[in-house]
This record gives sequence, C-alpha cells and structure tokens, in this order.
Amino acid sequence: MPTEKSTESLWPRNRLAVAAVIVATIALLTVAENAAVSAYLSSSGRFASDFSATALEHKLDAIAKQPPQVVFMGDSALWGYGVPADGNAVALLAKGGCSCVNLSFKAGSPPNYYALTLLFAKFHVHPKLVVLEINQPSFSPGDQSYKTLAPALAALAGPLMTPADRSTLDVADGGEGVLARLGAAMASAWLVYGARADLRDALSGDADAVPKERPVAEDFLGTYDLAPLDERNVGVRYLEAVADALREQRIPAIAFLTPTNHALVHEFIDVPAYARNADYLVKILESRGIRVVDLDRAFPQVDFIDNTHLTQRGQQLLAATLANDIPALRIPSPPAR
Repeated sequence: MPTEKSTESLWPRNRLAVAAVIVATIALLTVAENAAVSAYLSSSGRFASDFSATALEHKLDAIAKQPPQVVFMGDSALWGYGVPADGNAVALLAKGGCSCVNLSFKAGSPPNYYALTLLFAKFHVHPKLVVLEINQPSFSPGDQSYKTLAPALAALAGPLMTPADRSTLDVADGGEGVLARLGAAMASAWLVYGARADLRDALSGDADAVPKERPVAEDFLGTYDLAPLDERNVGVRYLEAVADALREQRIPAIAFLTPTNHALVHEFIDVPAYARNADYLVKILESRGIRVVDLDRAFPQVDFIDNTHLTQRGQQLLAATLANDIPALRIPSPPAR
C-alpha cells in the first residue's frame, strides 16, 4: 500500500498532468475553432456591416489562393442594403455559376477602392476582371466615405500609403503601445476575437431593415452635391488612382454607374449639373481604357427601396443587366441534347 508520504509526492505530479490535459484541450479547441472561423470568413458572400481587418485578410488570402474571374468593388447599393446576404446581384451571379467575389461594403468610395487595390498587390490578388460601381454621392464632400477609409482597410492599407495619401485621407490609427500589440496578437491567435464583428452579424442577421415609411425626396436633400467635379475633388483623384493602380497591376476593369431612382430625387438630379458630372467621371475612366456601363436610369421606381438601394427584384434585374452588358459575367448554357 502507498504510504502517506508517497501519496503526497504523487499529488503535485497529478496536478501537473491535469493542468497539461486542460491546456492541451483548450489548444485543440482553439485550433478547431480557428479553422471553422477561417473557413467562414474565406467563403462568406459579403462583408459584415462592421467587418474586421481579420476578416479582410482571410478574404484576400482566399481570393489569392483561388483567383476568381471577377471581383466587384462597390458601396451599399451593390453590397445589398435591405436584402439578405445571398440576395445581392453578385451573390445571384455566383449562384448562376459566375466565379464572382463581392468586395463591396456600406461605405465604399474611390479612396476605399484605392486601398483595396494596394492590398491586391500585397496579397497577390489578381482577378481576371474588376467591376467598379460609380455612385455620384460618394464624390460629395459631405458623404461619410468621401475621404474616410473603413477601419479594416485603414488598418491593413494605411501603412502602404504615401505621406501624401495619409495627409489627404482620414486614415484611422490602429493605435500603439502594449494594449494595441496585445489586441493584434489576440486577433491573430484567436480568430473568434479577431472576427467578432463579422460573427456577431452572422449570428444576428446582417441585412438592414427596410425603412417602415417610404422615403420622400427631402430625405436626400444633402446627398447630392452637384458642384462641378475636378481634380480638387478627393473622389476624383482617387478614382484616377484606382484606374492607374489596376493598370499597373495588369488587371482589366469595367465600371458601371449606380442605378438611381430618378422619380424619387427628380428635383435634385434631373438637372444639367448632374449629367455633366456623370460625363466627367465617365471620361476619366474611358481615357484610362475602362469601359463604363451607364445604368443610372436603367430601372423604374418600383425596383428601389430609396434613392439607390434596390429591392430584391431590383437586385435580380441588376444581376441580369450586368451579365448582359459584361461578357465575362455570362454563364454558357449547357449544350442541347
């Protein structure tokens, strides 16, 4: 029989064994959890409302490993405000067989597109085609994304930008010091922490609710600033920078003008200044070899939620229209028997 002394000597070793089992179990669970979260971030159809830098990294890594045919860059209209994640035009094209990836998000704008093109080079992303959504409100100095980068893009692309870029744009600083480094380390080691915003949206549903009351024209009084566009406009400068960066990376591009509810905002935009600014943006792109598809007046009022956001039927029409106008999006029909 073990003596009292030998029993006491075994107890510390037992505690160490139990501790080792607990640590090993936690490590295995974390590895499995990280693998599941990584798979979700890589395959998710669109960014969460408040997507994280971790989610953006995993998405770009996935695109680099399996390059899609087409990458879309856009704002909330192409992201799919008011419709489920699988109901936006890009998701519908993908369901039809297109190798399409949606990198649109709610605050998309030319500066944010430019940040994405910088990350294309860093992550070795090289799609066969980029489709750019061009929405006039994002060129207004009053727009929230006029010169502000999304936090996730600022964290990843900010260090790649020139001092001139950083002085022009609002690039949120990710922070320095022990706490910032600790947070970055936790996000890297524990993906649930790094992608918490994305997972929260996935669990709670990431489609915005459609307004209870139909919008009226006055709701968009400050949306459209029709001052003449020129090189002093930050959006113009970064639209040129996007086109130039894509050309340097040898990535072809096509653009389309955002469908707009002219019946709703008629009094603000059915004026010569709006048309002149649209022509100006088209000429910028066409002068750099980017064809522009004009969808500004493509859809009737019934297909809109508000001024630019489309209903589910509107998104279906947008998918069909883009596939008709952009050959790379067409899915060959199976041969007849």
